[in-house]
Amino acid sequence: MRAEDVELQLAEPRTAAFTTPGWLFELKFDGFRLLAERIGGKVRLVLRRGREATALFPEIVEALQALPGPDFIVDGELVIQNADGHPIFQRLLKRSTLAHRKDIVSASHADPAVFFAFDLLMLDGHDTRQLPLSQRKELLFGVVPKVEGARALPVEHVETQGEALLEIVKQKGLEGVMCKKADAPYVGGRSDRWLKVPLTTSGDFAVTGFADDDGALSLSTWDGERWLYAGKVGAGYNPKVAAPVRKELDANVVKAPVCLGDVPLDPEMKWVTPTLVVEVRYKSWPENLSLREPVFLRFRPDKRCEECPTPPEKRLVDTSPEPVAGVTLSNPGKIYFPKDGLTKGDVFAWYRDVAPFMLPYLKDRPLLVTRYPDGIAGKSFFQKAKPAKAPDFVRTVKAYSEEMNRELDQIVCDDLATLEWCANLGALPFHIPATRASAPGRPDWCVVDFDPKEAPFSAVITLANALREITENAGLPTYLKTSGSSGVHVFVPLGGQLDHDGARQLSEVLATLLVHKHPTLATMERAMPKRQGRVYLDVVQNGPVKVVAAPFCVRAKDGAPVSMPIAWSEVAPGLTPTKFTIRNGLEWLAKHGDPMKPVLTDKPDLASAFAKLTG
Repeated sequence: MRAEDVELQLAEPRTAAFTTPGWLFELKFDGFRLLAERIGGKVRLVLRRGREATALFPEIVEALQALPGPDFIVDGELVIQNADGHPIFQRLLKRSTLAHRKDIVSASHADPAVFFAFDLLMLDGHDTRQLPLSQRKELLFGVVPKVEGARALPVEHVETQGEALLEIVKQKGLEGVMCKKADAPYVGGRSDRWLKVPLTTSGDFAVTGFADDDGALSLSTWDGERWLYAGKVGAGYNPKVAAPVRKELDANVVKAPVCLGDVPLDPEMKWVTPTLVVEVRYKSWPENLSLREPVFLRFRPDKRCEECPTPPEKRLVDTSPEPVAGVTLSNPGKIYFPKDGLTKGDVFAWYRDVAPFMLPYLKDRPLLVTRYPDGIAGKSFFQKAKPAKAPDFVRTVKAYSEEMNRELDQIVCDDLATLEWCANLGALPFHIPATRASAPGRPDWCVVDFDPKEAPFSAVITLANALREITENAGLPTYLKTSGSSGVHVFVPLGGQLDHDGARQLSEVLATLLVHKHPTLATMERAMPKRQGRVYLDVVQNGPVKVVAAPFCVRAKDGAPVSMPIAWSEVAPGLTPTKFTIRNGLEWLAKHGDPMKPVLTDKPDLASAFAKLTG
């Protein structure tokens, strides 16, 4: 018996749970149905439609291989959960599309899955499907034990009390409940011995856009100040339903979306000033994501658009002035990004919230910020020296300024208070050197700046991955971040083992090897006419007075992009240098953490690496 021989048992839908002896009730999971087999020590994972997923989820394979005992085939659900244990289907879907081994391995660490086993179909070569479910479950717990933090876990159940379990599931905002007859065998196909009670929610949303073919509506909520994007609905909405309101929609068309958030660039969507309210049923509303499986129910002419409130957990950052760490934000409502409606308060909140990730890079480094006191449409200027009226907690170090031809007291951002103080000055980009004030001649990293200018960004992706291959062959770790502007920065940690000349030499060797490998894509020519549409590999950013955009800093561009450290698995088609913004950056960090942080502490074997590179 093999996994491909199994016809899955399916459940019939039901609108409510029940309290009945002889039934087992389990959590319903939002993921991929999966058969997992281990035969002769070899693990295979097979998805519902027969697609093999063994190579896609190595962490699950490893967990199942490590289990003691004989061969088995188990039925279950594959999920990826957030920090609260809620399944996030979109993250699982994204992982299922990966193709390159390096990306898959990286994702298995950055965004691991969990396999929840709910049935045992074969044990030690014996078909167990004719056994009662209660007995199969008992055997299952012997095969897949409950171990906290494991990547393979058994699904627990309650007996009789289905309604009580459903109430708990509702309170926790989970997927629903499965109802299974305790004495029933495992039978392929759909039957009334397995029932599913999915939970759905309905809510009211303002219409902020419509597809020209009347096939979908854009939805938003009102947070008291702004419209926030909640996704779009197509199911249940069609030209016949749209006909009575099409004239009103056409009369309110505007050029750009009035809503904020992760609004997609959809050429089929016409944006409108909201005047209509719709009721929508949906399966779930993941944090910082759009409604999942929404269905249009009806228009609500009895409601005003402002009566579609944003749930508290969906609200964007609070921009009200408040003293935080000794800094009071001034003019929080001043518009900093006019095309996006983002304010000084939004920028301040970004730096406050991202501080735990950003401060390790800023600490003990002389700082250069670019101030935009009136937003990106106004004038800007550099700030190195501590202003005369700066608070006492702002630390400085003596530094020579070539521009001013004198020594000055340069700002150092060691703590949250100083970071907030800089943000309140209107600082957007923060630029930092590779060296610390306490070790001025010993850089922590060297950097290669990939500057595409007229070259396609796909060339940057190709070249960055090629550079990683070169460094891996030399035994050098590398870390990457988007610039938030036009390119990416690739860092090699040095651990203070080289001086500035050595750091520059290493970056030049790497760039030279890369140009040699990809002469039609890469160049080290600084002059634009000589680049001929190739990506410029800038190594000049390595030096005693050179700086680079700090990780997590905000760039002065429409959309408020940030310079985001990312895992190498992200360096693939779909990546852009402005993909991460103050709107979506925290969501990504909550899922992935900071993959670049080791650049501050790694001390690779540079002598061995140089020998391999130059050899």
